[in-house]
Amino acid sequence: MAHPPAVRRLLEKFRDRKPMRSTSLIITLFGDTASQHGHTLWLGSLVQALAPLGVNERLVRTSVFRLVKEGWLEADRVGRRSYYRFTAHGNAEYERAARRIYATEDTAWEGHWQILIPLAIAEGDRDNFRRSLNWQGFRAIAPGTFAKPGSPGRALQETLEEFDAGDKVMLFDATSSTLGSARRLRKLVHESWQLDATAAAYRSFLDNFRPLQRWAARQQQLDPEVAFIVRTLLIHDYRRALLHDTPLPEELLPPGWPGAEALTLTGKLYQLLAPASTEYITGRLEGGNGALPPASASFAARFPTIRR
Repeated sequence: MAHPPAVRRLLEKFRDRKPMRSTSLIITLFGDTASQHGHTLWLGSLVQALAPLGVNERLVRTSVFRLVKEGWLEADRVGRRSYYRFTAHGNAEYERAARRIYATEDTAWEGHWQILIPLAIAEGDRDNFRRSLNWQGFRAIAPGTFAKPGSPGRALQETLEEFDAGDKVMLFDATSSTLGSARRLRKLVHESWQLDATAAAYRSFLDNFRPLQRWAARQQQLDPEVAFIVRTLLIHDYRRALLHDTPLPEELLPPGWPGAEALTLTGKLYQLLAPASTEYITGRLEGGNGALPPASASFAARFPTIRR
């Protein structure tokens, strides 16, 4: 298939990435697509869906095997076919991420901070525990001390339950004292949350996807496969940018922060791509019961503020 120039450039940039990180791409595919269409994907459909992105069958199989070994995916075999879905751990991790990716959680700030000090996390769980904290927006502000603006929420409670860590951490609700230096607080946030790197990630994302938004807005009818390809890379790259970010309050961010524009572009382009990409998903991909079913009700709730 001959792709439009904007799509061709996007694919060329993706294929040129070293390393490609195909395991992360497969997590994106399960989270964005399978989670809304029956949860399960046939391995052959994974191979088919990722082929246009330059991910060959051998790499798909290797990446899926790695994700099973790491506890993200589990398999069912029916005859000679293998069907995959998120494990409970994989689903919980992605659902926490999804609330940020699709902007379905309230990020209003009331001046509170969460301060978390791990005391007795099992050695085998420490890397995954810290990774989960990092995704939620916690950062180390001192040795053994993590902080995040906002009040304790569902994501943190889920993490503590998952790692059986409710009595293995100290959690404090704090506020910024007027006795402290506002300048020093901004400097701490800038350094601990690595805002320069985060802003650069957002700007690179915007440079890549602004042409795609203009292209999609001009189309009267989108090709289903092309819409699916662009949608998958859109969410994959936005998710990668979010990995560096925390929903910090505006007063702690530098002027001209690009995160808001990135969210708006993602929501608008996603909505342009949704009908045609869904046609591809339900018409071309298979799960444990044959063709994938229509999207669940939660699909319509994605990017609610952009939709309004």
